[in-house]
Amino acid sequence: METFTSDVAQSMTDDTSVTDDMMNDIQVIDLKLPENSSYLEYCKEFSYGNEYSLSDGRKIVEDTNLYLEDLSGNKTAILEVPKEETQKFFVFGEMIDDNRFSYYIINHETTGGSGVYNLETGEDFRIDVCEDHSAYVPVKTVDHYLYFSKGFISNFTGIGKLNLDTYEFTEFDCSELLDSDNCYLGSPAFSPDGTKAVVYGVVSGASETNGLNEYQVAIYSLTDEEVVKTYNFSSEYYYVNHQLVYHNDGEVYLYLFQYGDDPQKHLYIIDVTK
Repeated sequence: METFTSDVAQSMTDDTSVTDDMMNDIQVIDLKLPENSSYLEYCKEFSYGNEYSLSDGRKIVEDTNLYLEDLSGNKTAILEVPKEETQKFFVFGEMIDDNRFSYYIINHETTGGSGVYNLETGEDFRIDVCEDHSAYVPVKTVDHYLYFSKGFISNFTGIGKLNLDTYEFTEFDCSELLDSDNCYLGSPAFSPDGTKAVVYGVVSGASETNGLNEYQVAIYSLTDEEVVKTYNFSSEYYYVNHQLVYHNDGEVYLYLFQYGDDPQKHLYIIDVTK
């Protein structure tokens, strides 16, 4: 496994003070600068109450339940939350083909299961919450497989995949990732060819030595079930929100944000070919 370590003293502009390694592997973009606003088009923050158009003009509508709206505007519930479970709602994932789509269920702060629904047959293939209360969220369809992120609240705990021809579900051995001291967060991003996943985590909080927070991005091989590269970097900023995008085979986009009156917003473009 290869490891790349870099320091970020100020992740503010193109004049950021960084090491030579950082310049080789990671580019830091300040998203608060108007000239960098175009990079935000790849960042898709979570929203709800959306409508998704099908190829025949019908729509799938999020409104606690998932509804199918016909061409006349009539809505029929296709996936419904039990009336007594007031803190649950269904979230649309993506269209898999002309008839099937993925979804997951939000239950207060956690995920309450996920699945694949077939509009033509009404078949609902459901993946339930695990015994340890972690759950699988569908992330990306590649060829005949749907890939899932396993987690509990915000912590990443594994990766699974569903064979869309046979509906056989398997889980990857992510022990090399999970046995480390790093806390990986949120959902991984998957490479366009489905052979690799990238995860983001916190290595340590502000150091007593230099006051910097340390973060890591790890590239995990789905074919070999092992970590193949890690990229460590430090920042004066304590980031509380993130999003990963496998922009192409050679680049990973890591969006990092703060909360507050004047939050910092940065994009780390990681060259994963080096």
